[in-house]
Amino acid sequence: MVKKYDIAIIGAGAAGLTAAFTGAGFSKSVVLIDKNLPGGECTWSGCIPSKSLINIAKEVHHAKKYTPHLEVDTSVVLKDIQDVIQKVYAGESPDVLKKSGIDFINGYAKFVGPHAVEVDGERIEAKKIILSTGSSPMVPPIDGLDSVSYLTNETIFTQKSFPKTMTILGGGAIGVELSQALNRIGVKVTLVEKFERILPKDEEELVLMIQQRLIEEGVTIHTGATAIKAEQNGGQINLKIEKDGKQMTVSSEGLLVALGRQANVKGYNLEGVGIEFDSKSIQVDDHLETTAKGIYAIGDVVGPYQLSHMANAQGITATQNAILPINRKMYYEHVTWCTYTDPELGRSGMSEEEAREKYGDSIRIYEHDYADIDRANTKKDSIGKVKIILDKKGYILGASILGDRAGEIISQIQTIKSLHINMGKLSGVIHPYPTYSEVLVKIGKKVYVDNLLNQPVVKTFNKAKAGELPAGKMAGYGVAAAAGIGIANMAIKNNVKPKLGVENGRLKKMPSTPNAVSSQSIPRDKYVPALPYNGSKSDAKKNLIGMLKGYEGVEIIQNDESYVYAVATSKKMKFKDDIEFYFNDAAQWIEFRSASRVGYSDAGVNRKRYEEMKNRYDNISRHTRNS
Repeated sequence: MVKKYDIAIIGAGAAGLTAAFTGAGFSKSVVLIDKNLPGGECTWSGCIPSKSLINIAKEVHHAKKYTPHLEVDTSVVLKDIQDVIQKVYAGESPDVLKKSGIDFINGYAKFVGPHAVEVDGERIEAKKIILSTGSSPMVPPIDGLDSVSYLTNETIFTQKSFPKTMTILGGGAIGVELSQALNRIGVKVTLVEKFERILPKDEEELVLMIQQRLIEEGVTIHTGATAIKAEQNGGQINLKIEKDGKQMTVSSEGLLVALGRQANVKGYNLEGVGIEFDSKSIQVDDHLETTAKGIYAIGDVVGPYQLSHMANAQGITATQNAILPINRKMYYEHVTWCTYTDPELGRSGMSEEEAREKYGDSIRIYEHDYADIDRANTKKDSIGKVKIILDKKGYILGASILGDRAGEIISQIQTIKSLHINMGKLSGVIHPYPTYSEVLVKIGKKVYVDNLLNQPVVKTFNKAKAGELPAGKMAGYGVAAAAGIGIANMAIKNNVKPKLGVENGRLKKMPSTPNAVSSQSIPRDKYVPALPYNGSKSDAKKNLIGMLKGYEGVEIIQNDESYVYAVATSKKMKFKDDIEFYFNDAAQWIEFRSASRVGYSDAGVNRKRYEEMKNRYDNISRHTRNS
C-alpha cells in the first residue's frame, strides 16, 4: 500500500514541527516522520530540560545566600525537569498533530525514490519532501573515551540523579550553562575548554565577566586545555588534559561531553536521490532546496546556526517555498541568540570585530554599564554591560548584552535592527521605570545627539567654530551655508527644554523666534485664535489630549490640570518645536502657542500646525458632542 501526501517531513524537532504546522495551515496534506517522539532535541534534551535546570539552580543559589548549608536532592530536581518536559510534549504529541491535520509516523525513513521514502516497509510518496533530521552530540576520537561512561546532553537528563562531581568538556553555550547550573545545585564542576576563553563566539569583554562570575561561584575552569585521554577508574573518570605544554589529570564521577553538534545525515539514502552533503550539513541553496529538486532541508542538519529559533524560521521559509510559486530567500543577516547563564549573555548581529572587518573605523560603538541602571542596582551583586555597534548613520549592525533579562532586551534590539529603525529614534520612546530595558533609551539619547552633530550643516559649523575651515572655503558655501551655521548654532542646543509654562495665570512670555504663533500675541502676524472649550473643561481636556495622541511626530511631555506641553520633532533634521496649551477657565478657551527652538524661518510650519490641530480638535469635539 502506498500513502500519498502533498508534503512529507522527515524529523519532528523544532524545524520539522514548524514546517508541518505551516503546511497544514495552507490546507496541504502533511505527514511527519521521526524515529523518536515529536519534539526533537529541543524538547527532550536541549532547550527545555536545560532551562528548567537553570531556573531550579537559580532558585537554589538565591536560597543559599540565606541558608548556606542547604543540600539539594538532585533526584528530585531531575524528576521536576522530566515533569516540565512532559508538559511541553503535551502540546506537540501525535494526538495534537492529528487534530491539526498532520499524520505522524514513528519510524525510520529511507529514500527509495526522488519523491518516495520507505518507513518500516511502508511506501510514502509526496510532491515535496523536507528534511529536518537534526543533529547529534559530536564525540571526538579522544583516546579511551569510548571505554568510559561519559554523558552528553542527550543522556544527562535521563539519569536518576546527578553525580557529586562532574568534568564538562567544552566551553560553548551548553557546557557553560550546565557548568553554572550544576555547580549551583551542589555538583563540584570542572570545565575544560581548548580555546583561551569560554564562549569564543561572543564579545570577549563580556565573556570574561561571566567567566569570572563562574569562578567566583566555585566552578574550576581550564582554558587553553586539550583533552588527550580518558579512562574509567572504578566510580571515577580520569581525564588527562594538556595545558601550556604540561599534562594534568582531572578526576570526577561524571564526564559530560559538550563539544558541539554534528549533522544527522547517515541512513537516509540521501546519495541515492542526488542530495549532496558532508559530515557538517546537507547542501542547500538560498531557498533551502537541496541539490535534488523538490527536496528541502532545514534546521540543525543545514545550519549555519544550530538554534531552535533559526530552525523555526527555516521551517516556515522552506515550507512556503515548497508550496507557493514565488520563492523566498533565507537571510541570516539578523541572527540572534542568548546564552542562559546568570546573568544572561545576549547577542544580535555582528560583533565589534566583525563590524570593523566589514565597515572599518566608520562604525560607532556605544556602551552602558548595568551599574548605571537603577533597576540593576536594586539587586545585590548585579553585573552587566550593554554594547551596541552602529553604522555611521546610526543603524544597528550588532549588539551584545550581559546582564539580567539580556535575552528580553536583545529581542528589542533585534526588532529595531530587523525593521531598520535608527537607534536615535529610541530616545523618544517612553519605557517603564525602573526596568533593565531603560538602558536602550539612555543609549538612544546619546545616538540622537550624535546623529544631530553628524549632520553636514552642524559639522560645517563646528569646523568653522574650531577654526578648521579656511575662510576661502567657507565663502564657497555661500548664503546657504552661512544660514546653516546659524541653524546649527541653535540646533546644537536643540535638546534643551526652554523655560516655558504658566506665569500669573497666563502662558509665559512668548519666545522671540520669528516663526512662533500664539493666541496671546499682539503682533497680528503671529496671532492665532484660542481654541474654544466646546463644552466643559473636562471635555475640552479629553478632546485636546485625544487630538495630540493621534498627531504624528508630537509627544506629550507635561499634562497638568490647566496646562499641557508637547514637543513636535521634525523628520529630517530632528529639530524641535514647543507647543503649549493653557486652559483659561474664565474665558472658557484654550490659549495656544507653538514656537520653534531654532530661530529661523521654517516656511510657517507653526501656523500650519495650528490650523491642522484646530481642525482636528474641532472634529473631535463635534464627534464627542454628537455621540
